[in-house]
Amino acid sequence: MEEVPLPSAGLEPVWNADPRPFTQDFRPLSPFAPPALWASGCLQPAGLEAPTHTPCPAVEVRVPVLVATLPGRASTLSGLGLLASRYRAERMYQVEYAEMNSICDLEARCRQQAPRLLLVDTALIAPERVDKLDALRRRFPATDWLLGWEAPSMPGLDAAIRSQARGCVEWTASAEQVAQSLDAVLAGTLGFPGPVLQALYLSVLRLKAAGGRPAACAISPAIRLTAREDEVLSLMYRDMTNKQIAERLGISVNTVKKHLAHVFAKQGQHSRRWHLA
Repeated sequence: MEEVPLPSAGLEPVWNADPRPFTQDFRPLSPFAPPALWASGCLQPAGLEAPTHTPCPAVEVRVPVLVATLPGRASTLSGLGLLASRYRAERMYQVEYAEMNSICDLEARCRQQAPRLLLVDTALIAPERVDKLDALRRRFPATDWLLGWEAPSMPGLDAAIRSQARGCVEWTASAEQVAQSLDAVLAGTLGFPGPVLQALYLSVLRLKAAGGRPAACAISPAIRLTAREDEVLSLMYRDMTNKQIAERLGISVNTVKKHLAHVFAKQGQHSRRWHLA
């Protein structure tokens, strides 16, 4: 019987279906090859597609903030609600404004739901003892404190030291300024303006010189600052010049100098450089 040769067309092995030879320019592509290689049209096997990477949408994060003030406190934070972070687009601050009469009211409010950030009125904590503030911080260790005040002052600086606050906000501050202070504290830094930081450091030095007592208590009643002297000093802590202080208070520059000279004499210093250098 005569053997008839079978036609070879269409009977090539599947692994060699492509008529191109295995040269240096063409080798079977491993499925574990880097994704960049799959993008080549001539090397991409049928039925397999190059993986695509789609960015995940940003998830909004809301940070609870409690603003605790004395009753009747006028502030731009009242009714603020949501405040956008200036540091991260997906972060929003959920601001709750609450009026209370004592540190006990503040503790009761935090027991209901401890905020991540607490902005507390200096007038609310000024009369409290250091050990009571320490106990409140230990009870809510995940909460960072900021102080709210009209303007920097000696009692306010003492309250910042005793409460170990990490930032401050003036009650007339804009939403932009408030957000910047909250962002700084949440990032693990300090939310104090430069002049206030310098004043805080000097208050710590005075506190140490007074044997650990708050600076305001270290001054005898006979040499306490008057209301006008404290007002002039607080404006100086806001990095204002003598002329700017005079215009703000409606007094002469010489009167400002006189008030500051009295302050420096009472505190045993000789110039504003000691305070702001």
